[in-house]
Amino acid sequence: MDDTRGNRNKKIRSIKRSFDKDKTELENDKNKKIKDDVKPKDSLQKEKNLSNDRTSNKPLNSSKNKGENLKKEVKTSLREKRHKFQNDKYSHLTVTEKREQQKIDKRKRQKRIQYIIVTTLILLIILFLLYMFTPLSRISHVNISGNHNVSDSQVEKELNIKKGSRIYTFSKSKAINNLKKNSLIKDVQINKQLPNTLNVKIIENNLVGIVKDKNKYVPIIEGNKKLDNYNGDIASSAPVLEDFKGDNLNSITKALSKMSNETRDMISEIKYAPLQNQQNRVLLYMKDGMQVVGDINTLANKIEYYPQMSQSLAKDSSGQLKTEGYIDLSVGASFIPYNENSSINSKSDQNVRQKTQQETEAKNELQSALNKISEQSDTNN
Repeated sequence: MDDTRGNRNKKIRSIKRSFDKDKTELENDKNKKIKDDVKPKDSLQKEKNLSNDRTSNKPLNSSKNKGENLKKEVKTSLREKRHKFQNDKYSHLTVTEKREQQKIDKRKRQKRIQYIIVTTLILLIILFLLYMFTPLSRISHVNISGNHNVSDSQVEKELNIKKGSRIYTFSKSKAINNLKKNSLIKDVQINKQLPNTLNVKIIENNLVGIVKDKNKYVPIIEGNKKLDNYNGDIASSAPVLEDFKGDNLNSITKALSKMSNETRDMISEIKYAPLQNQQNRVLLYMKDGMQVVGDINTLANKIEYYPQMSQSLAKDSSGQLKTEGYIDLSVGASFIPYNENSSINSKSDQNVRQKTQQETEAKNELQSALNKISEQSDTNN
């Protein structure tokens, strides 16, 4: 009886061990299956794409496709590494401890950002104070441009820049108002350039001439406006007008206004010199030493060709005319050599005859050049 009971117990233990063994194997298989199922979706998608590429015969030689695939792989790799790092960082902690640690890390990041912001602000304040109270902010450079009739010294005087003046306290509006009081100045633009530079751009009224009135020179600006009360200096190269009054002054001013700035700057002086049969006759003294006779009514158009006329005359190595004379633009255009017994102011200066072969050649040379200029002008028109 006892033997039978013992055999039965052995058999039961044997069956139980076999059952436990089978149960363990089933659990291992189940865990393995779960691990296989929790693979990252990106990895599965990557494997799926690779398998699709292998099965399909689509070419992958395009550089664009290669670049896109490479970007995807890099992003996936970074994402996996980040995820792995976070899991490794908190892998040894419980859920509660993990949450607490994440809160601590968040507060550390916020403190780090606050520290950076505060440090940056302090540095900016220090730099601002250094700029405010050191010579770096004192005005040390003034760039003046656009002024032809008003001198730099006049502009600097009206700017009223004193020793130690600082760029941030300089009043642009006050300086502009002071400069605009000058009748030769139309407009002013002032720009501050850090750390210590002022850029001043002057826009002037067009100065067409200067009239000699008793012991002073009076400027005439565009619009035939005579500045009788102007007391400043004139740094202009505008021509000086002599012996012009009334209508003649108005006429020569209008003629000068029609000329280009380049041509007008070539004239040093214009003198009113009428004859009995030429009431509009004028004499021009050019800055290159030449003299020109002209008529007020036609002067503006004809004088524009003066540069070509002057260049066409024969000159020596020093730039002087080989044959002395003047250019007559009163009727047509011609070169008139001086006669020993006559001058440019004599009444017979238009009837001077050439007495040497050199004088004749000079006249013919200029006339030929003038004809070419006239032909080119007609062609352009």
